[in-house]
Amino acid sequence: MRTCQVEGKTWCMPNSEHPLSAAEVAERLNLSRRAVVDLIRRGELAAQKLPGRTGAYVISPKAVQDYIATRTEAASA
Repeated sequence: MRTCQVEGKTWCMPNSEHPLSAAEVAERLNLSRRAVVDLIRRGELAAQKLPGRTGAYVISPKAVQDYIATRTEAASA
């Protein structure tokens, strides 16, 4: 696990490339699961939705890294 700090929050990133659930991303970004789902719905965090009416979101570690990079750039601007 490696950490990244942006805007006073510490985020943890796994070193592996296995897909993450919204709850796992929420834990790593220090957000609620609902906030992660909102990011996905607004298009700020890329994710795939599993089939079915109640299909879960699956997020790649790369998508989380891209989101953090975007937030880092916004914070430094």
